[in-house]
Amino acid sequence: MGATWVSPKTIVGKEATGDLYYLRTEIEIEVWEEIKKGNNILLAAPRRVGKTSVMKSLAEQSNTEYKLIFKNIQGIDEESVFYKTIYELILNCLCKSKRYKTQFENYFKKIEISEISKDGIKIERLDIDYLAEINKLIPQLDANGESIVLLIDELPEVLYQLYKDGKESEANNILKNLRYWRQQKGFEKIQFVFAGSIGIHYVVGLIDKRPKDINDLYEIHCPPLDDKKGEFEKYIAWITKGATIKYNKKLTAYLKEKTAYFVPYFINLLIDKIDKTCRKNNQREITVNDIDKAFSEVINNRNYFSDWKNRLKDYMPKDDFAFVNEVLTHTAHKDGISIQEIYNSAIKYDKKDCYMEFIADLEQDGYLTKQNEKYIFISPFLKEFWKNDNPVTD
Repeated sequence: MGATWVSPKTIVGKEATGDLYYLRTEIEIEVWEEIKKGNNILLAAPRRVGKTSVMKSLAEQSNTEYKLIFKNIQGIDEESVFYKTIYELILNCLCKSKRYKTQFENYFKKIEISEISKDGIKIERLDIDYLAEINKLIPQLDANGESIVLLIDELPEVLYQLYKDGKESEANNILKNLRYWRQQKGFEKIQFVFAGSIGIHYVVGLIDKRPKDINDLYEIHCPPLDDKKGEFEKYIAWITKGATIKYNKKLTAYLKEKTAYFVPYFINLLIDKIDKTCRKNNQREITVNDIDKAFSEVINNRNYFSDWKNRLKDYMPKDDFAFVNEVLTHTAHKDGISIQEIYNSAIKYDKKDCYMEFIADLEQDGYLTKQNEKYIFISPFLKEFWKNDNPVTD
């Protein structure tokens, strides 16, 4: 009977947490520095870079000065539900603080809290005006007490869904109240960390016509692994430590060449595919050919990458998406696109006055990067996906 098979620490579905989370020390340190300064933060990064994992890691670091709590709010489709969620998060933090639990003991009885668990808090009363309660509750927090830090994921998704559902005023109200809580005197004991990938500025612009409602946020970028610091090689060593399939310098270098854009999600897809194939065949050593085969199998699975296209399609009006998709399709099939070629498409779609704003968003959100005088796909995986998903005939 063969030796036990040990798989690498890959995760390709949910966000990485616990032992599967690769510690992003510098990012976490920067977030903490700004929290301690009293800033509210926008953790900005393209999709799948690992913002949610960073936020969940931070949420586990509550201490005697700060109570942190994480919440993915995707799926909220009413303004009142948003306030209810924020209110319950605040109460959850207060209940976990000895100081605040004593201070608000009578308040907790008044609103009839029946359950406090890791999944949240259960309130029996149904007649609560959550927004009003938040506005009354926060100014009562002791100036020497813990600060409450809410780590909120998928805010752009909620705002845009409200906008699409014809609830633009509700989305606008949420933006206004969030800004009020961040800036109003007496509300210093509550802080926010928001995660923003594709479209937060775009969405705010749609709702409020200008980005003033988020321009007070301190923006921290959550970049891919840093090649200059050797983070790719460190990540491969970490993720495959003790695993059956070993990666020597030659194989690691080839993985690096195939991945090109060092987002853990893309790396994990490739490592995971190699591991599953080798385990099935009881193959304990690999070559560069095995890496090539795994790459081909990964890019042929549309489910891994379709969300990048669907997000653009969902967030943009039809003509905006048509323009952006034409740019990306040209870039994929022609191995790049020039400014003149982008401009030609912009004229076609009546975008000549704003076309570079779209390109800037595509750069920020991890689709394109500028190389010499052309824009190219930053990820070979996304490039091949766009070619497969948008075939063209000469």
